[in-house]
Amino acid sequence: MASASTAITGSNIPPDECPGAAGRRSRFAGIGLSILLFGAAAPDATVTAIKPIGLHDGVNVVPAFLPDGAPATIVQAWRANGNAHGHHDWLVLAATAEGHGAGEVTLVDPEGDRRGGVISDAPFDGERVLDAVRFAHGQANGRPASLMVESRLDDPPSHIPADHATATIRIFRLEATGGAPGESPLEFRLIATRRTGKRYCNADLAMAQTLSLPLPTTYGGPNRIDGCFPG
Repeated sequence: MASASTAITGSNIPPDECPGAAGRRSRFAGIGLSILLFGAAAPDATVTAIKPIGLHDGVNVVPAFLPDGAPATIVQAWRANGNAHGHHDWLVLAATAEGHGAGEVTLVDPEGDRRGGVISDAPFDGERVLDAVRFAHGQANGRPASLMVESRLDDPPSHIPADHATATIRIFRLEATGGAPGESPLEFRLIATRRTGKRYCNADLAMAQTLSLPLPTTYGGPNRIDGCFPG
């Protein structure tokens, strides 16, 4: 599997260059926006050498995925939804947790301070993809890391789903925690964010182009330029 040569960092809000008092006010507003979006400090890891992990439906044993070098079990399943849009769910498991035979890895999402074990995508109709997820090995600040990468299409000006929208790509690193109250022993934590200027109709394609990754074999977009239908 090809690896990514593109480095991304979590600093995404450019400094304001307006002179004078208006510029200072604008810079302060930018600082406030940064705090609103990311908290007191934005993620700033440099992520390189991303190598996606191929998964199949059912149980996948992934060598050297846990922070201590042990394998992880990743369960991939399709959540059917009748005549509406289905999606994939993933559950990442460690061998033990607090004396139990299997431990759940949780995702810590700063958008809403969510902690949960089930990770989901949003394929929409399969040609237009709203939210794509891939697991990978890589390097974070020059050190080996196990990653979960999410690519999500933003709300476009038309407010039509997956209609020529910019994308937000977030990278989470699997980390062993200190086990404080409310923490899981193993958590995916956000370390880097990239927002595209280009507009897409397929989140898989946005991720692949932004991070220099191969497209998944299941890619079903109408083209490999922006994933949008003509017109």
